[in-house]
Amino acid sequence: MFEFFDRCFALLCGQNAEHTWAPGGLLLPCCQRCLGLYVGAGIAAWLHWRLRPRLSRRFLETHGVFLLLMAPCGLHWLPQNALLRTISGVLFGFGVAAFLWVPLRACAPGAIAQVRFGYGIGLAATLVLTPLLAAIGGAPAAYGLAGLALVGAVALALLVLANAGLVLSQVFHFFGSS
Repeated sequence: MFEFFDRCFALLCGQNAEHTWAPGGLLLPCCQRCLGLYVGAGIAAWLHWRLRPRLSRRFLETHGVFLLLMAPCGLHWLPQNALLRTISGVLFGFGVAAFLWVPLRACAPGAIAQVRFGYGIGLAATLVLTPLLAAIGGAPAAYGLAGLALVGAVALALLVLANAGLVLSQVFHFFGSS
């Protein structure tokens, strides 16, 4: 089963064994930063879908900072350890999912709930539980984290495809109306 995860993430991650969690002695299929990114993006996409947080200026600015934090972390301007790599990945995943969600919400706004508390709890839980499970979890944690990372990668792919579809529909609309 883990071979399937390894093959999937070989396309997305360098899989540096020195930077990979091994809960229960099972080496995860993606590095610490990618694990955080995909788990974070998957949880964030789910939170956006279920809670529909208000995309206020402050919300978007905060998520923009999450994206910008990847520069000093990803470019190794800061000393790196497993926890920092995982947390920077989670924050980046939340930022990417938030900004990929913006155009989708603009097309189908629906009911906008004032749900800040639930989203914040989800973010905090992801920031704490992802590295905690990776560091002290056993084999079930390894499978759970690998599965969450795969779900997150699929969620990101679907968000990118949905945004590409919106762009194409606008292009066809523009050229069709001229």
